[in-house]
Amino acid sequence: MTIAEALHDATPTPEDVAADSSTFSPIRWKTGWPHHLRRVPPFRDDATASLTRRDVFLFAQDVVDSEYNRDQIIDFLGAAFAFAAGQSNQVMQLQQFLRNKHNANQLLQAIRNIGGKSAVDAYASLVETGLAPKFASHVAYFLAGPQEASDEKPVIICSKRAAGAGLSKDADWTADDYAEYLTALREARDAHDSSLPFDAVEYALRKHADA
Repeated sequence: MTIAEALHDATPTPEDVAADSSTFSPIRWKTGWPHHLRRVPPFRDDATASLTRRDVFLFAQDVVDSEYNRDQIIDFLGAAFAFAAGQSNQVMQLQQFLRNKHNANQLLQAIRNIGGKSAVDAYASLVETGLAPKFASHVAYFLAGPQEASDEKPVIICSKRAAGAGLSKDADWTADDYAEYLTALREARDAHDSSLPFDAVEYALRKHADA
């Protein structure tokens, strides 16, 4: 699979990206949320629910509007991590990360300082907290807000997306690896349709891999 093939097959639109959804278990997150954070995101007691990218962007906007208030950051992390992990066992990995007070505090501080950073620098600052690269890219992506064609914002990376972009590594991507990934997506986007938002290319890669 190449990025060009993914774009041709998926023919993504901005609305497709905004409506992209992830199914997760709210009660699983609610019962496993670390007590030391002193706030639980607004998870319901449902066994299953879904979040769209549009939903998570709204949580991220609350963070920005609140000038990076702690409570809004925690609510956002609940939404972003639920979207990113879905129904996989990665939920446990993320909960374990947050239970470590040092990790959690480092992540909160990195988020407060993310404004104005380039896509690569934002990603790198989140990875430096010990957060796994896949999830660091989710946090950076959503905090940067919805995308337009002219934007140079972060996008999500995962093993399937990385493979489609031609990266040699399937995990533990460094800032340089992430920069290579962004360049590959940008070049493919410009060759296919330069009016597409950047994240439409990343979305197409994932959809094509899952097809």
